[in-house]
Amino acid sequence: MSFERCSFAGFDNCIVFRLDDLKLIVTTEVGPRILYFGPSAGPNMLLVRKEHEGLKDGLYHSYGGHRLWIAPEKKPNTYAPDSFPVVEEVIEGGVKLSSPIDEFGIEKSMSIIVRSSFFEIQHQVTNHGSKAVTLAPWAITVMAPGGEALLPQNPTRAQADDNLLPVQNIVLWGYTEMTDPRYTWGRKVIRLRSTDDPNPTKFGAFVHAGLAAYCNLGYTFVKRFYTYHNEPLPDRGCNFESYTKQGMLEVESLAPLQTIEPSGKTDTHVERWTLSTGVAPSGDVEAYEWLLNL
Repeated sequence: MSFERCSFAGFDNCIVFRLDDLKLIVTTEVGPRILYFGPSAGPNMLLVRKEHEGLKDGLYHSYGGHRLWIAPEKKPNTYAPDSFPVVEEVIEGGVKLSSPIDEFGIEKSMSIIVRSSFFEIQHQVTNHGSKAVTLAPWAITVMAPGGEALLPQNPTRAQADDNLLPVQNIVLWGYTEMTDPRYTWGRKVIRLRSTDDPNPTKFGAFVHAGLAAYCNLGYTFVKRFYTYHNEPLPDRGCNFESYTKQGMLEVESLAPLQTIEPSGKTDTHVERWTLSTGVAPSGDVEAYEWLLNL
């Protein structure tokens, strides 16, 4: 199987994937990193940082696009540089791209597979070290600025004898203020807007519906992910997180924490991407129904 190649964002030999009018571009010179996702003629729904285009120097760079990290977040492990060429492997329906093994013995792989109606992104973390490690694959998509992330709240119903336990967690970081005007804490939908505010804010949650959306530029990016009920998730039980500050917003999903044994044992996390024309309604209930119907 052969794929179209192009130069993009300062990198040569990028691979182009197409599905109907959608296009996805992944670089092979660093990463693995997805640098473009959107209609073939644009716009790019992802942010690519101009100041990091084409850098292949072995240092850490916030290229933007879509990347694979490991949770829980800590330095230096999470911030291992990915500015090295990846290894390509053709697989059924797509390509697997693997990073060199980092200084902590971790190899990160991303498989992009074209399905009949969506792109499937498989994220794999392999432990080549000498000791077992406990971590979770963490899929981070950096969106172009100016839009709005939407997250459906978990279903609620009236109090009853069989309805005594909580159904929703909201996880806040030390720099998060719930009164921040970028948030709308709706009864049915949580919204986080990308603005020019330079101050960071972040929240996380467990999302029963297994989906999140980002509306921008007349389109809606939809990320679907597994919900992993009854498994230990990072960051106080999050399978979704979103972070924003001036010029960017991240839509993130997380797999459960796993203890990965050495000698090449692997943990995998899967997302499915689609793009819809139009943006969410402004009403809370209408937006919730719209999200679940995407």
